[in-house]
Amino acid sequence: MNHSDKVAADKSALGFEFQDLVFVEKLIRLSPSQTLGLEKFDDIHVATATEDGEIEDLVLIQVKHSVDPGNVTDRDIDLWKTLANWLGIIPGLPSHRKLTLQLYTNKTPNDQPFVSLLKAPRKNLQTIIKHVRDTREAVEAAEALKKLGDAANPIAKHVRIVATATDEELKKLFENFEFHSDNTSVLRRIADRLLEVAIPASCLVDARQHVIGAFKESKFSTIVQGQKVVIGFDDFHKTMGFDRIVRTARAEIADFARFVDIYYHFQRDDTLSFNDSRFRVQLEDIGVDNEEIIDRGVEMMLSERFIEDLRVAGTFTSTQNNRLENDAVSTWKILHNKAHRGKNYGDGDDNSHKETSLNCYDKTMQTALTADNVSLPINLSCGKFMKLSNQPRIGWRKDWRKKFEK
Repeated sequence: MNHSDKVAADKSALGFEFQDLVFVEKLIRLSPSQTLGLEKFDDIHVATATEDGEIEDLVLIQVKHSVDPGNVTDRDIDLWKTLANWLGIIPGLPSHRKLTLQLYTNKTPNDQPFVSLLKAPRKNLQTIIKHVRDTREAVEAAEALKKLGDAANPIAKHVRIVATATDEELKKLFENFEFHSDNTSVLRRIADRLLEVAIPASCLVDARQHVIGAFKESKFSTIVQGQKVVIGFDDFHKTMGFDRIVRTARAEIADFARFVDIYYHFQRDDTLSFNDSRFRVQLEDIGVDNEEIIDRGVEMMLSERFIEDLRVAGTFTSTQNNRLENDAVSTWKILHNKAHRGKNYGDGDDNSHKETSLNCYDKTMQTALTADNVSLPINLSCGKFMKLSNQPRIGWRKDWRKKFEK
């Protein structure tokens, strides 16, 4: 095999890999009424069945991949080869109520006349048919001028097949035609589909590899048995294990311990004061000094950023965060009730009130919260308590609600 043959073989292999990845992308979006087939009616087909088992919608997908994507032009060989293939495929299709013929390519349709017409084929049927006939005449005229031994135009045979079809055949072809152009990485698109089913961002690569691997294994086993690859919703979700892959990915436990590194690597701004914060007013009232108040403020600020990062990554949801904060309120309430139980502070007993309140605060700051049975770092727990104090949902004095809630 010479170098040019090897390059052609590599491109062909890449095209098949691209086709498989497009198939996986569509598997993830498969609905219970659909089946997805590989190289049965076309490169890929999607059949949507009615309740009585008849095919409601049939989508044929020709998958064309180019190493150097560029544009789909009027003389694009992938375009003409696809049209010619469909003319041969359509007569043998099973009964269906609606047909869609989709050219799936990583190239972008340009604005040349034929391609522009195909962007809205149903509106331009007669003009498209005329253009097909004119293209055949132009291509054959150019071929006639070539010298003996000159290479033939690679689209010539495909143009001839399309142009010699009847008007009715061409109408059926073009009224169902659609471009599907997307030059985004197919691996990126698969990752996006996985995000849509709530796979955490931190687990996307592993989940994608598992899904692709499950498909490749299923495809191999099916072909070895001499069967066509046709996969239904239950086949994908149960037999191929997609539901298990999703459950495993979603079960990832948030790495709360990482907060310690974030907290101790944070470069504090000398201007930090939290002067307008309710938690500061509460702490000043019971005698906490300014340096400790800044510490508590930093913990509050960083804990909120950290929890939001976990939420965006998909490893700690808003529901879990609300549950954590409600548990924190319950934990504080027990400590608060115990600290102030049986004590009635008079007008001249404020020092005693402050001392008890400060003790309640200290006990709270020493309490590590838990989330999903994981003990949180103490600084993260303090940050959560400070957020609740800042709202304020908790306080340290016995009369904190009356004094600070408004």
